[in-house]
This record gives sequence, structure tokens and C-alpha cells, in this order.
Amino acid sequence: MKKFTFIIVAFFVGLSAWALDIPKGTFYFDNSLTGYAQVKFVYGSDSRAETYIVSMTDEGNGLWSITFPEKVNDMYRYTFANTQLSDGKIEKTFSTVKDEISNKYYEYRTATTDQTIVVGGTYTPLSGENWAQGYWKSPNANDIGYSGTLPVMYINTDGGVEITSTEDYVNATYYLDNMGIEGIESIASPDSAFALQIRGRGNYTWRDFDKKPYRLKFDKKAAPLGMNKSKHFALLAHADDQMAFLRNTVGFELSRRLGLKYTPAQQPLEVVLNGKYIGLYFLTETIRVAKDRVNIVEQPDTATDATTITGGWLVEIDNYDETEQVRITEGNGEVIRFTYKTPEILSSQQERYLRTQMIAANSAIYSTDKSSETWEHYIDMDSLARFYIVQEVMDNAESFHGSCYLHKDQGKTKWIFGPVWDFGNSYRRNNGFFIYQYPPFGQTWIGEIAKFPRFQQKVVEVWQQFKGNDYEGLDEYIDSFVNQIYSASQSNYIRWPQYGNGDIEWAKDEFVKSLDNRIAWLVSQWGEGVGVESINHDSDIAITTPANGLITIASLSPISSILVSDISGKVIAAESNQTHEYQIDCPSGIYIVKVTTLSSTVAKKVVVK
Repeated sequence: MKKFTFIIVAFFVGLSAWALDIPKGTFYFDNSLTGYAQVKFVYGSDSRAETYIVSMTDEGNGLWSITFPEKVNDMYRYTFANTQLSDGKIEKTFSTVKDEISNKYYEYRTATTDQTIVVGGTYTPLSGENWAQGYWKSPNANDIGYSGTLPVMYINTDGGVEITSTEDYVNATYYLDNMGIEGIESIASPDSAFALQIRGRGNYTWRDFDKKPYRLKFDKKAAPLGMNKSKHFALLAHADDQMAFLRNTVGFELSRRLGLKYTPAQQPLEVVLNGKYIGLYFLTETIRVAKDRVNIVEQPDTATDATTITGGWLVEIDNYDETEQVRITEGNGEVIRFTYKTPEILSSQQERYLRTQMIAANSAIYSTDKSSETWEHYIDMDSLARFYIVQEVMDNAESFHGSCYLHKDQGKTKWIFGPVWDFGNSYRRNNGFFIYQYPPFGQTWIGEIAKFPRFQQKVVEVWQQFKGNDYEGLDEYIDSFVNQIYSASQSNYIRWPQYGNGDIEWAKDEFVKSLDNRIAWLVSQWGEGVGVESINHDSDIAITTPANGLITIASLSPISSILVSDISGKVIAAESNQTHEYQIDCPSGIYIVKVTTLSSTVAKKVVVK
């Protein structure tokens, strides 16, 4: 077989990528809380040692304005200040000038920031204190309370009834306003809303938080926020995430980068329920058997045929007692609860098959012979290694305890771990040990599986590839996400101050610190990984990104299918013609390209500059 060279595009970020641009146009400052006698906009560059001071115009009612006739590029940060410094350029770094305003002249100013400036928007401090934090309120925002910087979903229950149950749906209508955001389509309208059903979801997050998560069932399929069409979505509140809403976001992203077959897509939006703003939410694909989700044959309820019941299973290792469960005793004496999602109603034959499979897997896992490969007859080791590394990077203390999904297709002998779901217990403990060591909750199987040398070898192999190549650019992904939700997170904080994230930059830094510490510790255990610019593969498929930005796919065998997804999981392109070469034009960004021929399948991350 001919050997192709795969070109892995290095993802370098120059200093200018971190720079701030002051946009052309008019924007405002809300002086209601700060009460400055004179508001001045202070911005500048540290690398060029230049700072500019511009007086703003009092528009009345606490609102001050400033207009830039042209865009200003490559600044560092900015602040709004009550200063006597004269307008114009100062030959000093921005950091020096902002410190002099506070510490030399003892004047008030807001916290410095590099938040993207919203043209037509209003920078709104959260307090009247010196160094007050603040956020940009979009011109689309109104008195309801949303920021207007994200799409808004309006939900109205029939008769305005409250949603009180995680079991019983309430009839409702909805519409989605894209708030003028490019690339996002509105759905329905206030005068022509679509029908849906809504109920609560979750256990601890439903019971212990006033900001509730919800389960949605649309009356007809929709593709909200660019996700694949479906009737079934969740509105996740993440009220328990004080780390800039990054726990699930980064956990999902790691799953995509580590190549798990399916990772739920999620998109941030703001929600108005029965006329009241209820905060920043994350519209998320629910885990279910479907072509665009867990893509396996859907096993019917109450099936009895011996061939049928061997596959089409979607089950969850659960930490709550449910009626739809098969329970067995783990080798360490703990109870394992397998909640079956598909099928939903079991015949005696289905129940017996599921129980027998799990008992057999458990027995093989707890074999005293750790050179045995018997457990691999039941569990797909590669998917488990990838799933496990995601959980280790996130130090998810509850990863194999609850919300831990497995699935098995018809005609297949092995159970596949995934998709990932809940990272709410990430980074809540010291990270100097593996997730199965001294866990605050039970960790089903993984501590015992880790004793098998073949599994540890597979983990190191996958880790080396991931750390050396696919980890690159995660910091930029985090920065982009926080920038996207920044203003909405502040509106959410005003609505729910008890749940934190008021200073989302600090919260992000705490998350990144935990992530970096965890990565450093795992490197000490498994190695750094080797990053390379080109890798040779014995494959008939080549994926490259030439200088013109086109993703080029070439194959010796006819290409059966191509699937290109962005890092949020959104499908960008799907092709199925039997040809040998494609070129796909994608905007700058990071993509997962999966190519299938009759003889092989290759999935690669590529960067389009």
C-alpha cells in the first residue's frame, strides 16, 4: 500500500492574536453606579509603551458616549476612569498609566479589561466601587434583563403554569430570537410560536438549585443554533459551575479532540420563561439513539429474538435508584446500577441478556490474572481509554459513578464507553492522584481495569498522541468561549448572584489554573507526548490544508463518505460521492475531518488559517 504523508498544521498564535481592537463606531458607559464627575476612556499598548486618554460625552441620565471614526488595532486593554489626566497620548505603557491613576493620583476607575467592545452597546459596571467589574450590554438588551449578546429563547407554558416535575411534561410554546447574530437563524416568532413540552431534569441540580435545568421536547424537529435537527434537547443551567461555565464546555471539547464517536453539541443562549429572564443556559443535545447522536440500531422494547437483543443498547451507570435498572454487585462489593435508556421496556429475555453481559464483564474485570484479555471481549478498550483520559484531565470525581454511558450495537460483541455527559464534579479536590484513588464517590470498574498492563499501555499510547498534537489550541478555545458568553454571564450573575461567576475572568483563570496543574501532573505520569509537523501513516487517505485554506482529501480508494465538523460538533460538510479527491472550503478554525473508504477510516483534526 502506498504511503502518504499527513501534514499536521502547526497552530501558532502570534502576539497580535491577543491584542484588542477598538472598533469604529459609538459605544457608551453607564455612569449610574460609579457617579464619575468626568468619564474618560483610557486605552493603550504595553509593547509599544503608548496610552491614550479620551474624554467621553455626557448624554444625560447617567449615560456617556464616545465615537471612534476609524478602527484602532492592536491595543492591550482599556478602562473607564474619573481622572484629571489630559486627553491625548502618553508615552508610557497602559499598565503604568492605569496604576498611576489608582495609586499615584488616587482616582477612581473600572477594572481593566480586554473584553470585546460592543458597538452601540453600553459598558455597565456591577458596582460603584473602585476597580468595579463590568460587562457590555448589547443594544439589543432590554428591561427584561438579558444581555442581548446571545440568542434568546422565549418559552411560555400554557396558562403560565409552573414547571414542578422531572417526570411530567408541561405544554408550552417557544420561539428563538437570534438577536441579529450573524450565522444564527431565528425560529418562529412571538405571533407564531411553535409548540413544545417542557419538564425539569436532573437530580441534585433540580433539587438543590433555584436556577433549574429543563428537558425540552419540540412538537416538530428543529435545528436550533446550528445543531442537527431533533425534537429532543436539554436546557442546562450549570448553576453549580463557578468556573466560568467551563466544566462541561471543556469536558465536551476534550471528548471531541480525543476522538470519541459522538459528543453532545451545546450552544449558549439566554432564556426568558413566562416573561421572566432566568439567565444564561446551554442548549444541549440529549444522549439518545439516533443517526446524528448515538448511531446504533435502535432495539425495540420487549424484544425476544435472540439476535435482536444482542445490540441496540444504551445504558447508564447510575448513582440513583431507578425503576428501569438492572443491578449487580461489583467485585469490590459495591452495587452497580445500570439504567437502560434504549430499549426503555425490557422483556425477560432482554433483562436476562443485559444482566448476564454485565456480570460476565464484571467477573472478567476482577480476574486475579491481570495479564488476562478476557475483559476485552466485553469492553472496547480503545473507547474506554479515550473516555478515561477525558475524565482524568478534568479530574472528574464522579466520572464512573453516575451519568456514565455505554452502548452496544447489533452484530457487535463489545460495549463502547461514551458519550461523555456530566463534569459538574471536576476540579473539586486535590489532583495529586488518579480519579479512582480515594474517590469521594464510587468509581465503577475503572480502578480495577487500571491494574491491567495492556490498558495502561493503551492509555499512554492515546495520551501521547493527544498531548503531542490534539491538545494544542485549547487555551484559545477557552478564551473564545468566555469572550462569547461574557456579557450574558454578567446578566446571569445579576439574576443569580448566589451562584458566582460575577468576575468571570477570575473564574476562568481559576479553571485554567486547575487544568494546567492537572495536565502537568498527568505529564509526570504518562509523558509529555511528541508534537510533530508531519506523520507518515500506512493509509490510502491523505488530508491536508494547503496555504489557500482549502481542506484537501485524496485517496487511492474511492471515498465513501466525508464528514467535516467544527469544534462545537456542528456538521460543516458531508459528502458521499465515490471519487478520489475533494476540496472543501471552510472559514478559519479547527475542524474534525472523518474520511471513510471501503478499506479504512481516518479521523483527523485540521486547522484552517
